[in-house]
Amino acid sequence: MPEKISLDAHAHVRPSRTSEELANAGAVLAMTLSLDEAEAVVRRREPWVAWGVGCHPRGVEAQAAFSADRFRRLADRAAIIGEVGLDVRTSKVPLDVQLRTFRVALQTAVETRRPISIHSYTATGEILAELHRTPVAAPILHWWTGTAAQTKEAVSLGCYFSVHSAVVRRSIFRTCVPPERLLVESDHGWGDPPAAIPCRVEWVEHLLGESRKMPREEVRALAWRNLAAIVRQTGIESLLSAALVAELPSVSKSADRGTGLFGA
Repeated sequence: MPEKISLDAHAHVRPSRTSEELANAGAVLAMTLSLDEAEAVVRRREPWVAWGVGCHPRGVEAQAAFSADRFRRLADRAAIIGEVGLDVRTSKVPLDVQLRTFRVALQTAVETRRPISIHSYTATGEILAELHRTPVAAPILHWWTGTAAQTKEAVSLGCYFSVHSAVVRRSIFRTCVPPERLLVESDHGWGDPPAAIPCRVEWVEHLLGESRKMPREEVRALAWRNLAAIVRQTGIESLLSAALVAELPSVSKSADRGTGLFGA
């Protein structure tokens, strides 16, 4: 059976990139950094790209211009919310402003039942507190640097973890995170060529496979299974492209039969 197309659960793509440039990027959940950026891409319909609606916690101008009503309007038309979150150490945005934005994003995820990709770098305790305050259907933690105890708490809250090369070697992703909660990402840079994404994803798959004693190809299949589970949990299938939806059913069926990578 041919290997599935690469799946990147968190990347940044410049809105000016053409559909032709994205054709060789693999399947991508493309996060936006501001509402202006989200507005520019929310109507796009690439076969293998699902665009998110976000407001990055380090974006000074984006946070200052944030509008709850505009965010909700854009989220209604997108399959995923992201990138949003908190950053208490490196952001120049006051924490109260970050919290205002993040709380709107979480409440919108509840109301629209969208998966939400959450920037958690240096703010693991604060993120967990907000998820206790506003539980969401499918929180996906990006740049997770929490302790073992915090990681287990996040798992109990239903969190998924999208891992990239900078964090994948951390032992918590082997010892504290069940395989059914793992996704692979590149955290591809906004200005980098989209054609580089599959290579970056494959490198993370390789590293995660080494950590969990799995062939790289099984890591990819696992990531698709887990995305299928998120789609089922949130009911966003109608917001995804036909190509993405077509890639999901075989993954979903193998998971439902209990014949997946880790047995029944």
